[in-house]
Amino acid sequence: MSQSQYPLGVAIALHLLPGALLTVFVLVAANLGADAIVALFVGIGLVIVPVELGYLLFRAKRTTGSWSLAGVLPYREKLSPSQYALWGAALYVWFVAFLVISMVVLDEWIADQIFSWLPDTLLQFSAPECADDDYSRLALAAFLVVVFLFNGLAGPVVEELYFRGHLLPAIDRYGKWAPVLNAALFSLYHFWTPWQNPGRIIGLLPWVSTVWRTRSLYLSIMVHVAVNLTFVLLLSAALLAE
Repeated sequence: MSQSQYPLGVAIALHLLPGALLTVFVLVAANLGADAIVALFVGIGLVIVPVELGYLLFRAKRTTGSWSLAGVLPYREKLSPSQYALWGAALYVWFVAFLVISMVVLDEWIADQIFSWLPDTLLQFSAPECADDDYSRLALAAFLVVVFLFNGLAGPVVEELYFRGHLLPAIDRYGKWAPVLNAALFSLYHFWTPWQNPGRIIGLLPWVSTVWRTRSLYLSIMVHVAVNLTFVLLLSAALLAE
């Protein structure tokens, strides 16, 4: 299935706008007294999912006359179970390794040296603390459910439908540069953690390039969900151990 191509400016805007909206949501919520980290995870469900899924539905209805997403998601090739297992595991390990290196070695230094002008609401994400002293166990459990549903499942699935399922095919006229552009813009879309861009882009490049070559959105969804669920499990363990 061919995919109509977006002009470069439109493609850049579509990659970055949802992340900008989420960042504004976090800043406004924090200014109103909400915990910024809670606002971030809630914002995935209230901003990212409806904006990105809503755009895909709008685009499908406009271009095909149907609400079915099949018409705007051309990368739906199925792989063999062994390909899912081997490529999925390799891409997962590569991405997690570079993200962990970024978090442990680079995040705070880059934030201090380059992004110290950002508001404290965002800078706290460079060294978040797992402190739950101010929350009841019920509130903590509710928070972890939100993290699991929005950051562990709904968020990564919708992001993959939007970024790799729709936007990547819409710039594939750039050939081998299409996955580079998609990976870089997807990283920049995380405006709330710009200090992670070096490690995040390096981690993303093999992942997005493999999806581009195999035309397999399903592989990308599997890797993204696995990465985010790993984070959810580590966060839950840290909080519940307090």
